[in-house]
Amino acid sequence: MLRLENISLALGGFRLRSINFHIRAGEYRVLLGPTGTGKTVLLETLAGLHTPQQGHIYLNNRDITKTPPEDRHMGVVYQDYALFPHLSVSDNIAFGLRIQGRERNTIRTAVRDMAGFLKIEHILTRTPRNLSGGECQRVALARALVLQPHVLLLDEPLSAVDRLTRDHLRGELKRIHQELAITILHITHDLTEAFFLADRMTVMQEGVILQEGTAEAISQKPATRFVAELLGRKNFIPARVDSNGLIQVKGMGMLDPGLLLSPPEKERKILISFPGSSVVFSSSASPETCWWQGRTRIIDMNSTSDRVDVKLALPDRTSIQTMFSRREMNSLPFSMEPGMEVDTGISRENLHWLPLDDD
Repeated sequence: MLRLENISLALGGFRLRSINFHIRAGEYRVLLGPTGTGKTVLLETLAGLHTPQQGHIYLNNRDITKTPPEDRHMGVVYQDYALFPHLSVSDNIAFGLRIQGRERNTIRTAVRDMAGFLKIEHILTRTPRNLSGGECQRVALARALVLQPHVLLLDEPLSAVDRLTRDHLRGELKRIHQELAITILHITHDLTEAFFLADRMTVMQEGVILQEGTAEAISQKPATRFVAELLGRKNFIPARVDSNGLIQVKGMGMLDPGLLLSPPEKERKILISFPGSSVVFSSSASPETCWWQGRTRIIDMNSTSDRVDVKLALPDRTSIQTMFSRREMNSLPFSMEPGMEVDTGISRENLHWLPLDDD
């Protein structure tokens, strides 16, 4: 469907470097990465606003690398909506159709149908200044979708709205994808957004693609520490693999290599990584479920409205982190506070190793 081959682009002091990936027809692909990593530059390159110095872009097996933006059959929705402030909602939606020279009745019908699909019929006569953020975003989506693009490109589409509106629009995007079966490339730095929407994810850092796959696969087997941290892992313990393939973990003894999701090479330094959910306390820690058990000291606790983040020190003072919901915290058989020691275990599940040179 949409394929990038060895795309490189220098833009000021920034570079896209040898970008290769393939989006299947009907797929919802999320491009995930921190701000400033090149996600928008890549999206604008796909849209035809930048021409790569190297490589090719193919859409339905047609080379569109140098095709003008208006002939690429791609719809773009930006985080700031980019609506025309002097035009009504109806005229904003109709704008691209008029540029294409469609007949008046055809335009009127298409605008009405798309407004009905996105539930914005009641605001067609308003101008953007009289709309909420969520309404503006729906209008921007309608303007892109009414052109029936082959690919819908979304640039941080939910970042400019409040949390409740964002939650609702996430559901709308999923509905649009399911009902229209449209191919979508959605760029974001929001992990919740990515996990909720993506069929597959691409993780990017500083103009380079680091890893691709389903959200579950990348979460279980992140390729680097950067990817692991981006996807929410906070626990990394130094270890060494000896010549026999046995793993010596700093301050924690031996780890059976068979417990890892994939075996590391012999005679190298690595990091053992696991999610906070793998850290358990008291009676929940047993030899049958844990690869390590011992006493840890609570270094710090930070509370939000619905959870408590806990930072612990292992015997060698390496720190690990875990998180409890308020309900889970209340069900513990003891009260927790900084400075106290607790019996702790680390579950055998979800253990993964990472190369230490990516630290």
